[in-house]
Amino acid sequence: MRKRLLSLLLLLYPFIMQAQDVFINADFVSSYLWRGMKCGNASVQPTLGVTMGGFTLSAWGSTEFRNENNEIDLTLEYEYKGLNLILNNVFTQTEDEPFKYFNYQAHSTGHTFELGAEYTFSERFPLTAAWYTVFAGNDYRENDKRAWSSYCELSYPFHVKGIDMSVEAGFSPWEGMYTDKFNVVNIGVSATKELKITDSFSLPVSGKFIVNPYENQVYFVFGISL
Repeated sequence: MRKRLLSLLLLLYPFIMQAQDVFINADFVSSYLWRGMKCGNASVQPTLGVTMGGFTLSAWGSTEFRNENNEIDLTLEYEYKGLNLILNNVFTQTEDEPFKYFNYQAHSTGHTFELGAEYTFSERFPLTAAWYTVFAGNDYRENDKRAWSSYCELSYPFHVKGIDMSVEAGFSPWEGMYTDKFNVVNIGVSATKELKITDSFSLPVSGKFIVNPYENQVYFVFGISL
């Protein structure tokens, strides 16, 4: 375990030392919703990242306020014009399944590894099409074959009277972690507004209405960003 951690730090050291920007922020959400699925209750979700050229390396986490349900994502992104390529490592740990972080055995790990691609057509027409597929980690069907769980989404941002809004629709093309066959799993509308606190300080607040037709569920999430 120590050798793996040391190797990871040595790999990341040149990237961090040459970083052009370092950012840190946090969101507080009433529920943790991800791609139409409820993954947790009220949570704090911090982000720490660095950028260099077209690359962004970040760590993102989600921790519930009441329960011992945690998630840590490590993400490497490369952006070129309208194309964004993503390598994502998701680690989840719950009260029922207290996985160990450095256990990478396929059927007993809390990790999944995902590749994704996002393409935004243009600034005038900012429609984004995205595809994400899990290629490694604990992602198997009942027949013990790899699921290759995949999620596809179309999203479009717009503005209404000073409020940033977005609509999105997502589906899973086959059986996996999202659904048991092709199904639409996420239809959402979100809005974000800067709430002015003082003349020099404002707080971004957001709301998102989410429908999961496959699960026959409806959600509303409120969030505050720092």
